[in-house]
Amino acid sequence: MKNQHLAKATLRGAFWGYASNYSGKLLVFISTAILARLLLKEDFGIAGYALVVIGLLEVLEGLGIGPAIIYHQTEPKKLDTAFWMGLVVGFTLFVITWFVAAPLAGIFFQDARAVPITRVLGFEFIIGAFALVHAAILTKKLAFGRKFIPEMSRSASKGIASIILALMGFGAWSLILGHLVGDIVQTVVYWLVVPWRPAFHFQQKVARTFLSYGASVAAIDVLGILMLNMDYLVIGRFMGAAALGVYTLAFRVPELLVKQFCNIIGNVTFPVYAQMRDDPQALKRGFLMTTRYMTMITIPMGLGLALVAGPFVLTVFTDKWVEAIPVMAAISIYTLLRSLVFNAGSVYKATGQPGLLSKLNFIQTIVTVPALWWVAITYGTIVAVAWMQVLLALVSGMAKMAMAARLVNVPLRELARTFYPSLAAGGLMSVAVLGTALFLTDVIPLVQLVVETAVGMLVYGGVIFLLQPDDMRKAIAMLRSAFFPKASAVAAD
Repeated sequence: MKNQHLAKATLRGAFWGYASNYSGKLLVFISTAILARLLLKEDFGIAGYALVVIGLLEVLEGLGIGPAIIYHQTEPKKLDTAFWMGLVVGFTLFVITWFVAAPLAGIFFQDARAVPITRVLGFEFIIGAFALVHAAILTKKLAFGRKFIPEMSRSASKGIASIILALMGFGAWSLILGHLVGDIVQTVVYWLVVPWRPAFHFQQKVARTFLSYGASVAAIDVLGILMLNMDYLVIGRFMGAAALGVYTLAFRVPELLVKQFCNIIGNVTFPVYAQMRDDPQALKRGFLMTTRYMTMITIPMGLGLALVAGPFVLTVFTDKWVEAIPVMAAISIYTLLRSLVFNAGSVYKATGQPGLLSKLNFIQTIVTVPALWWVAITYGTIVAVAWMQVLLALVSGMAKMAMAARLVNVPLRELARTFYPSLAAGGLMSVAVLGTALFLTDVIPLVQLVVETAVGMLVYGGVIFLLQPDDMRKAIAMLRSAFFPKASAVAAD
């Protein structure tokens, strides 16, 4: 009964998480399509300098206090301690950004424009610190429906502000200032949605407990964020703002469709797995179930986007961004490979083994940094960097998934069976889409995009229903019981 409750909670959380992120990212996508017509490639690249630097520091935001709140039993005084800890960390990171990180960014990217834009974006740390505990409270309670409001508000305000500023001629600054406007709106809405308010309590013992767990999680995230941003760093360093702008834009859509979906599932499964950590069999079943359904969704999204990258870019961003086509195709495969193992991260954290994932990420970092550095110097193209990311994701992903399977006592053969139907359907979908593309070379990109997407969806969906009819029926039944419990009860009677 408990497992069914947790499964339904996961589905509800995933639904609301994806609804908020997808709706918000859809608004970001629309604003990006508009901004791609208003701004120069260099504008995206200059803003990219700041976003990369802040992204590297952002992983230290709160020093893992959010996950610590989710993992440990909490009470009001503990939350008070977490709030003031987060605020101190936020102000500290802002100071580090202003006086250290921003000047170093100008030196590293060999572009003085990176300094002021990075300093201003550093205000994000102070703004975000005020909502750190509020967001963790909702996540711990699996109240993802309530998280929809602040996250949606952030995306809407960010997009609107950026477009208005771009029309006013602010260039790269429109992206940065719009980002801060979104952060401010989100923080205000979190305080409206969550009634909890901090009091002036601080317990050193609680602080040490939170930091002990949070530091391990932060260590994992530090290495992870370094690997995720190394491509931006080497492109910005060796190829300049314009190349970084193209690469950044090419990354937006795979990030929207695949990466954000994985982030949502990770946010939902971590608190659910944490509740299952004392029941090994339940954790094992949950891991296999989540992996199976994640692959059923992420494989057609990632592979499909790679197949239609050409008509997609030409239709949405215009031929001004034609250089982004091969990059988007490669990054779509890269995000797909990462999605196949994304569920493993929640297992490491929920079983109290974040240090193990940290070690794996450390090894991966040792390989990733020189590999991307080498390919950037040797080939000097953003396409080469993108495909090196694909290779690295393939190798590291297999290692992480194998280790996660070992933690929950899942034989590799059993784990492989969870991937087979989706991979088989994806292969047949690829053949169908590529074959269709041969007959559409003389039509406009919009028609190519619509027809190829429709063919891919029909073929993939049909094959999945043939290979996994029982799983599909179970998934539909679970969705009904999760979102329409009354209707399910009537049907059962």
